[in-house]
Amino acid sequence: MILEVLTVGPFQENCYIIGDEVSGVGAIVDPGDEAARIALAVERTDLEIGSIIVTHAHIDHVGAVAALVDEYACPVLMHAEAEPMLKQLPTQAMMMGLKFGKVPKVDRNIGDGEVLEVGDLKLGSLYTPGHAPGHLAFYVEDQGLVLSGDALFAGSVGRVDLPGGSMEVLMRSIEERLMSLPDETRVYPGHGPKTEIGNERTSNPFLQGGMF
Repeated sequence: MILEVLTVGPFQENCYIIGDEVSGVGAIVDPGDEAARIALAVERTDLEIGSIIVTHAHIDHVGAVAALVDEYACPVLMHAEAEPMLKQLPTQAMMMGLKFGKVPKVDRNIGDGEVLEVGDLKLGSLYTPGHAPGHLAFYVEDQGLVLSGDALFAGSVGRVDLPGGSMEVLMRSIEERLMSLPDETRVYPGHGPKTEIGNERTSNPFLQGGMF
């Protein structure tokens, strides 16, 4: 497996390039900004990008989607509940003092429990709302890793003060969908350093006092 991380844009968001070395097929997960830099990183991997996969539709996770669709002519995949927020990208940008160009088109909706194939890699979708509507994490079981988006971070959890956010819903998502994974599962979040499920179970202050 190929897994590259680029921390991009003013929000220091983690964009992931994931791919199957044998077939040479890859995907870009959450290209939030700096499309040209992401494309250069893809070129170094020699992967053929077959899809752009989105955990949720906040601007810092989708800002480079449209430019990369133009580059790779590949489909954009995300949960249906995230689409209304995607259409509000110009408003999101204005609220944060940013400019935003073309709103990307979603080609296919991903449901809970689907398995996305990236070459021979299998990414299982985990419905994890609470930080944002339609939020998904992606579990690659045979590689022992999960791309957690903005649901779970090293020592923290996603903010819930943006439209569609709910701490109650987020904590239930984390408990049911992420804390159920094996302790040794590596967590690659939308911001900040990677961690492991077991570390978060025992030391994440937001998860203490619950049945995690």
